[in-house]
Amino acid sequence: MNKVIITTTNQVNHRDICDYLGLVTSNLVIGTNVFSDFVASFSDFFGGMSGTYRNQLDTLYKRAIDDLSEKATLRGADAILGVKIDFDEISGKGKSMFMVSITGTAVKLSDPMDGSNRLHEKTISSRLVEIELFKQEWFGRHIDTYLPNEKDWSMIFSNNLLELAPSLYRIYVRVCQYTNGQDSSIIEKFPQFISTLSYDDAVDIMYFDYENLSTFANNLIRDNKLFCPVKVLDLLKSEKIDLAINLLAYDKFEYTHQDIVVMGQIVKWLDNLPNKGSVQQKKAGLLSSKMEDKYICQNGHTNSADIEFCGNCGLNIKGLNSSQVALINKFRYKFTVLRGLMQE
Repeated sequence: MNKVIITTTNQVNHRDICDYLGLVTSNLVIGTNVFSDFVASFSDFFGGMSGTYRNQLDTLYKRAIDDLSEKATLRGADAILGVKIDFDEISGKGKSMFMVSITGTAVKLSDPMDGSNRLHEKTISSRLVEIELFKQEWFGRHIDTYLPNEKDWSMIFSNNLLELAPSLYRIYVRVCQYTNGQDSSIIEKFPQFISTLSYDDAVDIMYFDYENLSTFANNLIRDNKLFCPVKVLDLLKSEKIDLAINLLAYDKFEYTHQDIVVMGQIVKWLDNLPNKGSVQQKKAGLLSSKMEDKYICQNGHTNSADIEFCGNCGLNIKGLNSSQVALINKFRYKFTVLRGLMQE
């Protein structure tokens, strides 16, 4: 059997790298009861180690390593270089999960220095077969009527089945929209699943068809800090102004230099929104011949020129209400602070 070499270094002794096969990643999660069991079994926090807790972590680590090895094997890799391992706690609504994330670069190596021409026989584990069978069965179902059961969720969480996310999102929206989430595990499980994904993967899912699904996406974007400047700018360019402004209230865990550049473009775009209302010369009164400036909102309501927001519909000359203006001002201030921090 061909055994994949897994190492934190960027090379393997006496072997040359023939080909880089791309990044491989494994993200696995321990069930929600681990931490409560862990605390309950601790008779003295400072007096010793928890064998149960250590065994849980060892099991999770081993499964993640095996998963990483299988993914690399499928690509024809001989080794995974630069391996990085992170452990994280995911908490919410009084429950906790523990996640291990392992990443590395799959590579093809030259033959050993003895010059032998060993054939690398491809092997497939029974676990990988089980996962593939599950996915084929899943995509053969009528998702518009199906609800995942506990066995499904166990398979999805244990193997981080990202490719199921779009169909899970459809089920989540359907349940929220037509049943108010009653008696369905997906109302709890889908947000948990989103929280285990990488930022980029979660953004791709939550901003998909955002124009029609914003009602269902907003809380998940807020709770998981999935604010994406590029997506907001795209909405502005598509003239989805109200949707874009609503997203300004949300945050992300970390901001890059490119994020701040795009945020600056958002501020500039908002500052240059075209007028939807106008200021026109109107008679001061019915019996007066005197003319004075009046603010006419986009809905045709007449207001005094010194009034910012229409007294009837609450819109300013740009077609924005006071809440939207407050969000824009707060976002502008956040951008200024971030730009200053980035320049320090």
